[in-house]
Amino acid sequence: MTATAWMAGDGPSGLSWRAWLLVLLIAVAALFPGITAIPVMDRDEGRYLQATKQMMETGDYVDIRLQEATRYGYPAGTYWVKAASAQLFGGVDAPVWAYRLPSFIAGVIAVLATAWIGARIGGPAAGVAAGVLLATSLVVAVESRTARSDALLLATVAVAQAALYRLTKLSDDRPAFWGAPLVFWLAHGVGVLIKGPLITLVVGLTIAVLCLWRRDRVLLRRLRFLPGIGLTLALVLPWLTAITMKVGPAYIEEAIGRSLMGKVATGDRAHGAPPGYHLVALFVAFWPGALLAGAAAALAWARRREDDIRFLICWLVPTFVVFEAVATKLPHYTMPTYPALAVLVGLVLAAGFKPEGRWRWAHRVAVGVFVVVTVALALVPTVGTMVSTGWGSSLVQDLTGREFTRYAGRWIGTAPWASLLGLVALGAGCWTLRRISVGRSLALVGAVVIFFGVTFQTVIPALNMLWPSRSLARAVDDLSGCDRKPVAITGYAEPSAVFYLGTDTGLGDPVDAAELLRSNSGCGIAVTTDRDKQDFLAAAVAAGVGVQAVGEPISAFNYTRGKPVRLTVFIADGTKLQPK
Repeated sequence: MTATAWMAGDGPSGLSWRAWLLVLLIAVAALFPGITAIPVMDRDEGRYLQATKQMMETGDYVDIRLQEATRYGYPAGTYWVKAASAQLFGGVDAPVWAYRLPSFIAGVIAVLATAWIGARIGGPAAGVAAGVLLATSLVVAVESRTARSDALLLATVAVAQAALYRLTKLSDDRPAFWGAPLVFWLAHGVGVLIKGPLITLVVGLTIAVLCLWRRDRVLLRRLRFLPGIGLTLALVLPWLTAITMKVGPAYIEEAIGRSLMGKVATGDRAHGAPPGYHLVALFVAFWPGALLAGAAAALAWARRREDDIRFLICWLVPTFVVFEAVATKLPHYTMPTYPALAVLVGLVLAAGFKPEGRWRWAHRVAVGVFVVVTVALALVPTVGTMVSTGWGSSLVQDLTGREFTRYAGRWIGTAPWASLLGLVALGAGCWTLRRISVGRSLALVGAVVIFFGVTFQTVIPALNMLWPSRSLARAVDDLSGCDRKPVAITGYAEPSAVFYLGTDTGLGDPVDAAELLRSNSGCGIAVTTDRDKQDFLAAAVAAGVGVQAVGEPISAFNYTRGKPVRLTVFIADGTKLQPK
């Protein structure tokens, strides 16, 4: 009996209940730690959180707004799912993790769907390996902890592609709609409601290229397009009609004209990059599975005439090429293709496949990049903690000589252990290479799971330098004397601050901040950056209001802008507010 024989089961997936339980436990262990501890991340997560919170505050679940600004880049599905989760845990007062819970669940669903596909294609060992490698891939680990739409999109793509793969195996050219076609179109419709036509792009390219490669249209008949498109429209049209009746063509113009087409032609919000970006980013985003990315490419080429491998290639390559051609690029854009890559790596592990000939160099390059990326990731907890605790109010000090000696010992206790675990993952990866197998890869997966747990749960939340909005919210909470404390901020306009401090938080100029203290001298709070401080003080004098700073300035790093920031909290003379 082989070491992985216990993974085999009698069910339709070929996986035993022990194998399913293992995949599920690893998915939970890899994706959950940190969800309750990491502060609100800017900017996209902060925008999703605040817009969802406003939906619950106003009761308007059709229009999507962040304060008065519209959020028409994508449909409302993500906001509805987050709102439903938040309603279970306090509604508008729900903690951040309640909004993140759907992303976590979606990540687990994507992992299970990937394991199912891998087991159907390559057997139980390949399925387990594919599932756990997707669970531990860095981009999935991040997105499953983030209250955005990308983990939800990944889940819908993985389920739709699992149903599509099932359709490729049917003998009936026109199966009943109440089976794999229903699952496919239901996942597709939900995906469109989550993030527009992106799921259509992925599954559409898979279908088109697969049909062209196989030179038949049988798959098109099995998809049952007429009832399928009807189901998609039934899911999407009610909201689309409602938003159009409410705001006219504004949603279509922004979602299609600016958000979608704008990203194709130019680098949206300074996120442009040349072709090849996603291929390079893969070695970080799909870490640690990228260790065998070169071997996976070699296996796909060697077995490209097999129908199952063709399916994976048609899922992975066309979508990857399209996103390489699009001007706007971010690492998570190609995440919907990673289940296919995970299955290919799972096949490599299950077969003990080693590249030969010219593919050997691709494998060696992938291994070399893995070593570099792993060492860099292992250093992140320690270096990040040293910077956060060491530089403090000055983010431009040189960590050399006396300053390094002074601050090197002020680490948060778990940071060095997290770095050590990263190096353990490096050792486990090298051990796996000595004899490529699913059993050895589980040691790598285990090391990564513990590394993620320590890093996301303890190290990252403790890096106060990265979380100015959380520090600002704590400073405001420390002022007592008023039930309602209106806040105006000048020079710092991150959505996380609005989520923490309230929808009516003012994001204006120094004159606006001074006016708040003049009009509400008893309970008003003004916050200013160093850049705007003198203008604010001058505006306060002009408004005839005396002000006083509360506590020490908050020194942090605004990572969305890549610049240091110092925030000072001001209250008016004679205020009711007092430090607790």
